[in-house]
Order: sequence, then structure tokens, then C-alpha cells
Amino acid sequence: MNKKEYTSLLSERPWDDIDEYFGDLNLLPKTEKVSRVDINPEEWIQFTVDNFNLADQNYECPKLHYVDDSNRISIINNRLGRNEHNSFELNWGKQGNTNEKLLNLLGEENISNLEIEQDCILVRLLAYTPGHGVPWHKDSGESHREIFPEIKSLNESIRLWFPITEWKNGQAFQIGTTVLTHWSAGDVWHIPWGVPHASANFGYDIKYSVSLTGKRKGV
Repeated sequence: MNKKEYTSLLSERPWDDIDEYFGDLNLLPKTEKVSRVDINPEEWIQFTVDNFNLADQNYECPKLHYVDDSNRISIINNRLGRNEHNSFELNWGKQGNTNEKLLNLLGEENISNLEIEQDCILVRLLAYTPGHGVPWHKDSGESHREIFPEIKSLNESIRLWFPITEWKNGQAFQIGTTVLTHWSAGDVWHIPWGVPHASANFGYDIKYSVSLTGKRKGV
């Protein structure tokens, strides 16, 4: 970055557009831990090794499956310096049979305890190396509904997040106004639809977590 680029950011304040986009969502009340799952972190890490070639390798940029507003925010994020050098992730669950394998790792008892249907579950295992993370954003469930078109409304589904490994210094996850740290592997939080969230790994170890979308029982 040169001085002209820096002063242009200060004068044009593109972050104001992001604040306006999220609006009152930035002021939502704190979220609470909703459940726990019983997992073996080493098995999940071994999965990433055994299935490395089936990982999506993503970073912050506009994408075809994003809605227009999401792509607009991605373009602003790119301008602010979010790129493949600080927002890279390995992401399993969409390629090959990785979703089925991850469901087997999670197990029927954990799924039952989460009060979601055994069918219509999309598990996304995410890995962030040190210095990387996903910027402030909100989800609309496109990937889940793309795989399970029988889900007609977001009200039928729920988005959950849990870490695979114990918390390490420099790792954080934020949902609305709630900043999560000091977690235990398997702690589960609910990410309400439309609520902005973000992940950061400014520590020294790989940060592993799961973003799970499933159909609510009885809906």
C-alpha cells in the first residue's frame, strides 16, 4: 500500500458502507452456548489429512453463489486488504462424499442431541492457519438449500457452530456482539440467520471448527 491508497481509504471511508449494510444487526444481544457434542479432535484432524484433496480452498472475494449485497461487501473487503494472504481457509463438506464422512464422524447420538433431523444436514469443517480468518459477514443458507432443495424456508433450518480443538491463544469467533474465546472442543453455539459473525486466528496453531446446517426437528 502506498500513501495515496492509504489517504484514499481515510477520505472515502468504505467501512461506513459495511456498517450501514449491517445496521442494527451490530447491536444484537449476546448469544449463549446451546449444547455440546462429544468428539475426538484427533479423528477430525486426521480426516483433514486423509481428505486433503477434497477440500475447497477459499479466500475472501466475490463469488457466483453470493447474493449481490454479499459480493459488494466482498469487494469492499478486498479493497481494505482482505485477500488470499489473510483470509484463506480449507473447507470440507461439499466435495465428493466428505459430508457423509463428516456426518459419520459426528455420529447419530450427537446429531440427536442437537435436535435436528438425521437427513438434510450439511457439515462444513473449516481450518484456518495462523494469520487467517473470515471477515464480518452474514449467511443466508444458499449452500444448504442448493444441496437440499426440499428446504423451502430458513425457518426450517438452523446454523450451529462448534470448535474441533481446545481454544488456543489468539483464536476468536464472534457472533453478533458475543466474542467467543476459551472454548472447549465440542461446545456448540447457535448462529441465528442474518446475524453477522466472523472468525480470526491471530495465534500460532491451526484453528479447526465446524459450521453445521440442519433441519429443525418438528418443523
